Amino acid sequence: MHPIKEFMIPKIISVDSRASVEAAAKLMTEKKISSLLVKEGEEYVGIVTKTDFIQKIIVEGRDPKTTLVNSAMSAPLLSLDEYIEPSEANEFMLRKGIKHLLVTEGKKVVGILTTKDLVC
Repeated sequence: MHPIKEFMIPKIISVDSRASVEAAAKLMTEKKISSLLVKEGEEYVGIVTKTDFIQKIIVEGRDPKTTLVNSAMSAPLLSLDEYIEPSEANEFMLRKGIKHLLVTEGKKVVGILTTKDLVC
């Protein structure tokens, strides 16, 4: 079987933790992606997804123009090594109830894997 690195999205797109939810949502729409990694300085500290925006901003009636990404993000980040089998990654994501997973090479983030990437 092929490792998850062959299914992942290698381009990492991120947003600063102090950016507005509105700015993050616009970036996601522009890039046609469903998540952004959240950074503080050079460190990834969380992930924000379309689901986070729905559940933590819209449903709660918060203003996306003034709400910061760090209050909508999910943390800590969950990751698996790039050489893990897709079936193991899928099981991990199901157990954790997540749809986005960081793929790492050692301690370096090299991509993002989504449940859609695992559908053949």
